This record gives sequence, structure tokens and C-alpha cells, in this order.
Amino acid sequence: MATSVPILPSADLERTRAFYCFLGFTVVDAADEYLRLRYDDAEVHFYPDPDIEPAANPSGWYLRVEEPEELREKWQNDGLECPDVPVPAVYGPTVFAVTDPDGALLRVGPADRL
Repeated sequence: MATSVPILPSADLERTRAFYCFLGFTVVDAADEYLRLRYDDAEVHFYPDPDIEPAANPSGWYLRVEEPEELREKWQNDGLECPDVPVPAVYGPTVFAVTDPDGALLRVGPADRL
């Protein structure tokens, strides 16, 4: 078995933690210089980069979940914008996306269509 973990920049690790915990992620480990979060079996890490500009941040990652439409509905009901994102099929079937406070794009798609 192999896994992959995205490591993304964060201008403010505490703000990043709060945002992702609002989405339902849990903290695996939090330190001044590093943050590890988990959503089900998926993990994402963040490192401090106080100079990151959200509008120019090229970072992004893809989260596969069992029921992306249910997750989208939940997050929208919580007040989060979850727009459709047209991406080439080579990137996988993206149902919607969310932009985090630092401009990283979280694409969400189905787990059963790898």
C-alpha cells in the first residue's frame, strides 16, 4: 500500500487549522512550524509561509470521498462556497472545489472513480 500527502503553504497555521476543522478535518499534530490534519483516511500537511499571497497561490490538492454531493451540500449549508470547477478529465472527476484562506484549491471528487 502507498499513500501520498500534500504539503501546502499557510500564511497562518492557526487560521488554516480553524478553517479545515470547520470543514470536518481533525488535527493529527499541531506545532509552531507544522500542521497535520486528517479527513477520514486522507491527510494534508501545512508549513508556515507568511508571504503567501492567496491570489497567486498555485497550490492545490484532490480529496476523494464516498459521497461528494452530500459533502458539498453539507458545506454549502454551513455557508461555504462550493462551485463547479471545469478541469480536464486527466485530473479525475471533480464534482466541486473549495478555496482555502491561503488560496489553495481543494478539489473534491468521488472515491470510487480512480
